[in-house]
Amino acid sequence: MIRATLAVSFLFATTLVATAENAPSGDLAKLQGRWAAKAGPKQNIAVDLEIVGSRAQFRITMPEGETIKVKGEIKLDEKVEPRALDWVKFNGYDDQELPEIPAIYQLQGDTFTVCNGGPNNSRPTEFKSGDGILAGLVEFKRIK
Repeated sequence: MIRATLAVSFLFATTLVATAENAPSGDLAKLQGRWAAKAGPKQNIAVDLEIVGSRAQFRITMPEGETIKVKGEIKLDEKVEPRALDWVKFNGYDDQELPEIPAIYQLQGDTFTVCNGGPNNSRPTEFKSGDGILAGLVEFKRIK
């Protein structure tokens, strides 16, 4: 009985330490949760973003009502200026792999601003919309 109790206590303590070691830190910790934005040239595309750990999931609602869901991961580099973000390992409809997208970001309170370079493009160096698909500037607001 004592041996079983010690084993359970050890497993519980090990799980807590492993969880604490894997817990997001820095900006990634601040990004946890749900975010919403309007995107597109007419700002009529609704974008919901949920970040859990390093995983990111988008729900994009087009003006006609069609909904697109994509999921993948984010990688942040807080040591560069402007701060860098990479959208990686994203899959869309029918688990179709999507290209990685380099971006820069800014996080101020409940506002998360992202400037994407677009697929197969270089990382932007300033916060302004670029040319091509997904090469835009998006300002997310935290959903509380």
